[in-house]
Amino acid sequence: MKVSISLTVGENDTGLCYNSKMKYFDKAELSKSKEISCRDIEDFLLPSREPEILWYKECRTKTWRPSIVFKRDTLLIREVREDDIGNYTCELKYGGFVVRRTTELTVTGSHLG
Repeated sequence: MKVSISLTVGENDTGLCYNSKMKYFDKAELSKSKEISCRDIEDFLLPSREPEILWYKECRTKTWRPSIVFKRDTLLIREVREDDIGNYTCELKYGGFVVRRTTELTVTGSHLG
């Protein structure tokens, strides 16, 4: 049996760890909780092992505040703040490759519009 799939490969934007044409978009509400998932990585997860997923904000490693928690393939912000706006990238090593997904988070609230 033959299976045909389509694959799009894009170069990262200059100086970034992602291609801005290939990212996801999500919204969060100020002071509420928000989950950002590492989307479409199911095919790269091994059933017998917990995935080692690294998270970056604006392509940089970050010291995350205690109210940000990591669960398997999800980053949970327990109380969204204005400075949470930005690009979040998850990274998973798969064989000799690195799989990355980026989500741009915008924040809404009473004084943000």
